[in-house]
Amino acid sequence: MKIAVIGTGHMGAPIARALSEAGCAVSVYNRTAAKAEALAAACPGMTVAASAAEAAAGADMVVLAVKPHLILDVMHLVLPAAPQAAIVSLAPGITLERLAAEGAARVLRLMPNVAIACGEGMSFICHSADAAADASALAGFLAPTGRVAVVEERLFEPAMAVASCGIAYALRYVRAAVEGAVALGIAPADATAYVAQTLRGTAAMLLQPGAPHPEALVDSVTTPGGSTIRGLMAMEQAGFSHAVAAGLLACVSK
Repeated sequence: MKIAVIGTGHMGAPIARALSEAGCAVSVYNRTAAKAEALAAACPGMTVAASAAEAAAGADMVVLAVKPHLILDVMHLVLPAAPQAAIVSLAPGITLERLAAEGAARVLRLMPNVAIACGEGMSFICHSADAAADASALAGFLAPTGRVAVVEERLFEPAMAVASCGIAYALRYVRAAVEGAVALGIAPADATAYVAQTLRGTAAMLLQPGAPHPEALVDSVTTPGGSTIRGLMAMEQAGFSHAVAAGLLACVSK
């Protein structure tokens, strides 16, 4: 499959790399040519185009990994060069219906999070009715970047809040936990490593086949009258669970 990736920034670059490693013929274009050239130099077989239209020429799929306010303008530039290509948008807030109305043959939306760069991403795809095969192919190509889920469009923005915005929310927990650990006398670098490993272990338990509900795992490490339950009660009194849920709701509110 020939795929063009327009934009080789934090999201576009790892996507292009994964597509190339999956055996796709990838052509990239970036406004700052040096970024695209550096990426292609590290990915044998990847080509660099002089324009978005040149990258898209004859492509089966075009991934638009540019800033949201540029998505429609760039799509109009590439459609004449690839009128039958499936168009993949990384822009939040621009619906499949809107993309289709702009003249694309088949449309998809893709939202990875930044952890795709280290192979531990969580990506979501939604698609128009006629692009199911494209979505399946794209999910397969991106599998090495982490987990990929194909969801209904009505769940796309909520999923983004949980996993894309969620990176920042998780990091805020890390920062808070590290500050608490420092107050208890642990060196900052050590505290960061301890918290990160704790999160890694927690995620590994949750991702095991047949893993119990998170609250069951909480119960398994909470001794009656012990320090864990005292800590949990203090966090809840400060509004921990409510704050997390409120943050997610605020993320998707219009």
